[in-house]
Order: sequence, then C-alpha cells, then structure tokens
Amino acid sequence: MKRMSFWLAVVVAGVVMNILDYVLQGVWLTNVYYSKMTDLFNLAVNPAWYVILDFVSVFIFAWVYDRVYGSFAGGPKGGALYGLFAGILVNFPTWIAVHLFIKGYAYDLAWVSTVYGILWGVVAGAIVGAIYKKGSSATV
Repeated sequence: MKRMSFWLAVVVAGVVMNILDYVLQGVWLTNVYYSKMTDLFNLAVNPAWYVILDFVSVFIFAWVYDRVYGSFAGGPKGGALYGLFAGILVNFPTWIAVHLFIKGYAYDLAWVSTVYGILWGVVAGAIVGAIYKKGSSATV
C-alpha cells in the first residue's frame, strides 16, 4: 500500500501533466503535426483515453521515482533531475526509432517529440519531488 504522499503526487502531477499535454500537444503542436502528416491522428478515439493514459504514465513515473529517489537530492530539484534522466532514457531512443521505422514520421517531429518528452519528465519530476520528503519511502 502506498502512503498518501505517493497518491497526492500522482493526482497533482496527473492534473498538471494533462493540462500541459492539452496546451502543448492538443493546441500548439497539433498544427505542427498536421502540417507534416495530415493523417497522423485517429480522431475516433475517445478523448478520455488521453486523460487516463496521462494518469497511468504519471503513476508509473512516480512508482519508479519512489524506487530510486534516494539517489537524487530531495525536493523539486532532485525530482526534476530524475525526470531529466528518465525523459532522456525513454524519449531519445523512442522518437528517433519512430522516425526510422514508421514511414512518413518526419525527422524534425522526432526531435520535437523527444524534447517535449524530456520536458514532460522534468516537469512531472519536479512536481513529484516537491511532494516527497527526502529520506522516507512512500511505500508502507
């Protein structure tokens, strides 16, 4: 069972990351994506899935942070550093591979997605790190 700090971190970071994703992915980057690939998005998908999957992503992100946060400084700075490392680890190979293996996925979009994914990790990490107290695990 997780302590309240874990669930609070998931809820707060989940809300913030949903807002960030909506503004950056749903508003700002949509035109960038459509200008490169007009058939990129499946418009039949229920938008609730975007919200749910952001919360699932934050849950996994916070769960891994709970396992390794002793290796980082406490607070938002340590969380942001974790997020930077996690963001690079996940996004750099992923989006470059998408460009290489999926026809029509533009190289510059791969870099936009990579940078955005790293930014996502830094922001989520700062939020999760701010909620955790150094030296105490969220697990009971």
